[in-house]
Amino acid sequence: MPIKRSRQNDREISESPSTTKSLQVPLETSFFATVSSLVPWIVVGIEKLIENLDITTCLAIFGVVFVGALYSIHVIALCYGTFHLHKVNEPDTFLPGVSIIKPIMGTDENLETNLASFFTAQYHQFELLFCFHSPEDVAVPVVKALIKRYPDVDATICFQEHEIGFNPKNNNMNPGYTTSKYPLVMISDSTIFTRPDGILDLAKRIMSQEKLGLITQIPFCMDRVGLANCFEQVFFGTAHAKMYLAGNFLGFNCPTGMSSIFKKAALEECGGMAAFKDYMAEDYFLGKLMAARGYKSGISNQPALQNSAATTFKSFANRVSRWAKLRIAMMPQVIFVEPLQDCFPAGIIFALSVYHLFNINIPMTIFLNFLFWIFMDYMIMRVMQNGPLTVSLVQFIGFWLFRELSSPVIFIKALMEPSVRWRNNIFHVKWGGKIRDRSSV
Repeated sequence: MPIKRSRQNDREISESPSTTKSLQVPLETSFFATVSSLVPWIVVGIEKLIENLDITTCLAIFGVVFVGALYSIHVIALCYGTFHLHKVNEPDTFLPGVSIIKPIMGTDENLETNLASFFTAQYHQFELLFCFHSPEDVAVPVVKALIKRYPDVDATICFQEHEIGFNPKNNNMNPGYTTSKYPLVMISDSTIFTRPDGILDLAKRIMSQEKLGLITQIPFCMDRVGLANCFEQVFFGTAHAKMYLAGNFLGFNCPTGMSSIFKKAALEECGGMAAFKDYMAEDYFLGKLMAARGYKSGISNQPALQNSAATTFKSFANRVSRWAKLRIAMMPQVIFVEPLQDCFPAGIIFALSVYHLFNINIPMTIFLNFLFWIFMDYMIMRVMQNGPLTVSLVQFIGFWLFRELSSPVIFIKALMEPSVRWRNNIFHVKWGGKIRDRSSV
C-alpha cells in the first residue's frame, strides 16, 4: 500500500534548503562586511605610512626586514638540519671508488687517532694519499707506522716536487691528485676524524644526482675536554652551523674545504687542481666554477668532526679572523652586513625599528630577541650533536655569550689587518680572493 505524504511535510522538506541558505547568507554577508570594513582602515594606514615616509621610517622598515630575514635563517637551519643530518647509510658496493687526499703538515697528539679512523673506514674501495711538503715532516713516521699496521689498506705517501702556485695547500695536494685513480676524490684535513660510514655517506650523497659535483661536510667538532675546545664546539654548532645549513638549503655557494668530495670529471672540466693554485679559498672558487658549468653543490648527512689537540682561544680567534679576511676580500659587501648579523646588534636594530613603527617597548624587544636567538642556537646545536650537549646549560650560555661579544672584536681586527697569516706564510689577497704575493714568516 503506497505511503501518503502530507502537503505540509512536502512543504517543510522543500523549504528546508532555502531556510538553510537564508541562514548562510547573513553569515557570509556579515563576514564580507567585516573584511570590507577593515579595508579602508588598512588603506588609510598604508597612506599614512607613505605620507610619513621619511628616511628614519625607511631605515626602520629595512631594519625589520633585515632582522626578520635573520630570524628566518634560524628557522630554516633548524628544520633543514633536523631532517637532513645524521641519516643511517646502508652499504652499497655499486658506488665508485674514492681517492682520499690527506694534506699533512706537522703533528699533534690526536693525529694518529684521526688518520687511523680512515684506515678502518667501512667502504668497499678507496685509497689513501698522504701529501707532505717534504720527507722531513715530523708526521711522516706516524703515517708510515699506520701503513705498516694496516697492510691491507691501499695507502701512498706523496711529496711535493714543485709549486704550481701561491696556495700552499694546493701545492701540497697536487701530487696526490695527479696520481689518484678513482672517479671520486675526497679532500680531508689531517685534523678530521671520520666515523666508520663517513666515506660511504659522502659517496652516496654525491652519486644521488647526476649534476651534483661537490659535496662538503658541515664543520663540527669531536667531544673534547678543555675550555677552548668546548668554546670551539659551541661556535661551530651555533653561529657557523646556522649560516651553513641555511645557505646550503637556499642554494648559496658556501663549501668548506676541510672535508669534501667531488667528481673528478667535474673538476677536470674546471681545469683541475691547478685552476685554483693562486686562490686562498680554493674551496669557495671550486664551488663557484662548478656552478658556472651547471653542477650543484650540497652537504652530506654527517658533519665533519674536527679533532685538533692544539686548539687555544688565540688560535681559534686567529682562525676565525683569517676566514673573515678572506670573506672581505672575496665579497667586500660583507663589511656592511656581517657586523650586524649577530644577536645583540640585530636586537638593537630590531628594537629601535619596531619602536619607531609601532611604539613597542625597546628593552622588552631586546630581551625577547635574546631569548629567541639563544634558544634557536641551542636547538641547532642539539641537532648538530644529534642529542644532548656535552656541556651544561650554564656553560653553553657562557660560551655563547663570549662568542657573541667577541665577534665584533675579531671582525674589527680582520679589517685593520687585511694580510692573511697561515702556517709559516703571510699572504696578501687582492679584491676577488686572488693571492697577490706571499712571504715566509
